[in-house]
Amino acid sequence: MSSLRALALLPLLAASPLPAQAPLGDYADAFEGRSGPTQPVVRYVVRADPSERTGFTVEMQLREAPDTLHLRIPVWAPGAYRLAYFGRNVRDLSVTDARGRVVPVVRERIAGAVPMTSREDSTSGWRAVVPGGGAATVKYRVAFPAPAAAATPSNRAFFRETGLLVDGPATFLYLDGHKLAPAHVRLELPLGWRVATGLVPTADPRVFFAPSYDVLIDSPLLAGSADALRVWGFDVDGVPHRAAIWTTPSSPHFDSTAFVDAHRRIVATARDVAGRLPYREYSFLYVDSTGGGLEHLNSTTIGARTDALAKDPLAVASTTAHEFFHLWNVKRLRPAALGPFDYQRPVRTTSLWWSEGVTDFFAAEIMRRSGLVAESQARKDLASAIQSFLVNPAHRVMSPELASWVAWDSPTTYGGYTTGFYYTQGALLGELLELRIRQATGLRRGMDDVLRLLLDRFAGARGFAGEDILYAVNETCGCDMQPFFAAHVAGADSLDLDRELAPLGWRAVVERRRAVDSAGAPTPDLRVGVIPFGGTGSAGGAAGSRARFSVSSPESAWGKAGLVTGDEAVSVNGRPVASSADLRAALEGRKIGDVVPVEYVRLGPAGTPERRSARVTLAPYETLRVTLVDLPTVTPAQRAMRKVWMGGPGAVTARNEG
Repeated sequence: MSSLRALALLPLLAASPLPAQAPLGDYADAFEGRSGPTQPVVRYVVRADPSERTGFTVEMQLREAPDTLHLRIPVWAPGAYRLAYFGRNVRDLSVTDARGRVVPVVRERIAGAVPMTSREDSTSGWRAVVPGGGAATVKYRVAFPAPAAAATPSNRAFFRETGLLVDGPATFLYLDGHKLAPAHVRLELPLGWRVATGLVPTADPRVFFAPSYDVLIDSPLLAGSADALRVWGFDVDGVPHRAAIWTTPSSPHFDSTAFVDAHRRIVATARDVAGRLPYREYSFLYVDSTGGGLEHLNSTTIGARTDALAKDPLAVASTTAHEFFHLWNVKRLRPAALGPFDYQRPVRTTSLWWSEGVTDFFAAEIMRRSGLVAESQARKDLASAIQSFLVNPAHRVMSPELASWVAWDSPTTYGGYTTGFYYTQGALLGELLELRIRQATGLRRGMDDVLRLLLDRFAGARGFAGEDILYAVNETCGCDMQPFFAAHVAGADSLDLDRELAPLGWRAVVERRRAVDSAGAPTPDLRVGVIPFGGTGSAGGAAGSRARFSVSSPESAWGKAGLVTGDEAVSVNGRPVASSADLRAALEGRKIGDVVPVEYVRLGPAGTPERRSARVTLAPYETLRVTLVDLPTVTPAQRAMRKVWMGGPGAVTARNEG
């Protein structure tokens, strides 16, 4: 087992030559052919003092600016389909003119923006008038609302004595109407700290460049001391990549050779699926923390516990594959409604099942084709995808398009069914579409071809509409998939799993049984979780906000008591709850028949927070288990399909023979 020593440390704070690849600022594609006002010159300075970890200061230095500054900060972040209201973390905002004179700043209501219950908390806009325009300096502090948020590492934003993650949407203001303005970011950090980021380096090792605001806030900066931020470098097709992880002194060592090799395989396999690497360099940014991941333009931020990596260096490989593949399926190819981005208002689309769920399918495909999972494990993973779909009662009532559309809504709007089900639906639909296309084309074509067709036609400015997916599938397979889409994409009809899995020579065995403990005794329904501090990734939430419940189903004991995912946790069984550990302690020793009192907060019909209480009766419950077994006779054609599905030895021959 090798240690965390760097294998081939890339220069982090120095400019380096970049290969001739697609430009960093792919978001500029969304504005091709547009003309607009002259853009101001923008420079940010971020100052972080580890002795004061409740926040850091930011200067926004403007040149050639208009006389009226309409300052904004996002209320949501691309990829995180929840409102976050980052403005409530902005403190002590001031504006001075070129002579250093203070200019009055007033809060500004933004037409059409979604308000919070408190006007002060919901502020995401300010206005200042600088006579004559030209130069101005905006100063403010980005504060973590709770000390725990500043101290707790996450894959979105944290500040510790040895490290910092700067989350763009929560950090950088912008001028309304001037998001195309390029910007430089100067980091003033403790001596010896280094940085890993997707931003372009400059001749000054402390300064980075972004060609637009969209690129700036989609390029997080992970910084740390030399012994806390560990980095490994590798190339694929001559393109530099880095895997960086922030750790603590107590973080265990893990097999870094296997860890980095998994990245190399994932990148190379994803390139084969999508066609080429559309960036100059790429950074995998990890934080030693629990779970979560968020894609960015040419980087990704992922929570990866080093104790899990010590047991299995591939512990987060599937998450890595998912977030990495988003650089094609979301960052280059996205629903038309999602770009150009409006950071003040939530946008809806019926296609998250494709953008998020089908990305899960491609991640599973990458894991198979790269040899990171064997066929036996791949079979279990497919069974798990089916199980996750069937165990959620939402599959009976919510179509993938509806689940995509209501991503912004509270589960209370739809009977308590958990939003985010589009991940599970899309992951399974991707597998089923792959099998149908392969079968229709004699194994010659599959979902890779659908993706490339969509990329060729809709990447960049145009974006795709929901029906474009159907047309691309039809064109790829040379068949009519409209009935399938009507039943299982626009509708929520039940799936004939035996028919869908037959091309692989498998059938699904679905068993329902009472949940029991290790001794075989029935266990109480404890199917509830806690998302701390507003959550990470698509769970969204602003750092420091109250922990929220995650309720698996309206049919669970917790759902029957009236709780839904997103309710703000106050207490369980009389104990305050701010973390998963608090919840486990509150439920320790609870048994069937016990009644658990719960205090929580939910927004009422008028948009005001209402404190509520519930009494959860812990009952026994059933679990569902899915296994895939061979059909009585597995034909050569079905074995050929398995080889193509796995992408392993013999896959190309099988395609040719088909």
